[in-house]
Amino acid sequence: MRGRYDMSDFRQWCTVGTPVSTGGHLAGLIESNDDATGVNTIAAGLPTKYANSGSLARIAERLGKAAVADFLRNKLPTSASARSGDVGEILATAYLHEEQGCVVGPSRLIDRDHQEWAMRGDDALGAKFGPDGKLRIVKAEAKSRARLYGDTVAEARDGLSRNDELPSPQSLAQFAERLLSTPDSEDVGDAVLALQLGEGVRPEDVDHLMFLFTGNNPGKHVTADLESYQGSVSQLTITLRVQGHRQFVQGAYEKVTTSGA
Repeated sequence: MRGRYDMSDFRQWCTVGTPVSTGGHLAGLIESNDDATGVNTIAAGLPTKYANSGSLARIAERLGKAAVADFLRNKLPTSASARSGDVGEILATAYLHEEQGCVVGPSRLIDRDHQEWAMRGDDALGAKFGPDGKLRIVKAEAKSRARLYGDTVAEARDGLSRNDELPSPQSLAQFAERLLSTPDSEDVGDAVLALQLGEGVRPEDVDHLMFLFTGNNPGKHVTADLESYQGSVSQLTITLRVQGHRQFVQGAYEKVTTSGA
């Protein structure tokens, strides 16, 4: 279900490896082979991750493109750590949509209270109907670090383990509402609400995605985590490696704040 929420086009600037079995689960590596294209692609999509596309179009039409950049400066985070975290979440959401075929809906960052405040709840959620017609929900935890090691993998595991490894009820309700607001996602949104408000979400309805955006290869830590995992939820860990991690994030935001992207 590709469409309006695509923004990363991983295969245009990355080598996307096929996930391999690790500890009875799956782990995959995506490596940038063209950072400049990646920066441009991410920058082009950033405005609609923080603001409604209709609002941006209205500002551009009435006040010009420079006004869009001014508007976005009040929406986009300015600190390096907040920007890094947001890009990790955005990329994880894009992976769910582009590579896993999930419906993800409009960005939850649009509803952030303050540009520097961390969002609460699950980092990303995706949903799709399986071959058997049953709804699958993916709970994702994203981490973004220039260099990423075992402690950060452990933090991600803690995030996936919260709420008995299930999506939080609040995150799931908000996710369903976002889907119901978009005509091409209404059927999945209805199914999410029906499951949550009916028999309830169970571990067999859920998959996990741990998404790691970094400059190094934390493969040994990923392997150790998956081999030690004792839960019943299927696991997929994806590492996206960009050598110039800090420059990548900084470059994407600078393009938006100087031109409106």
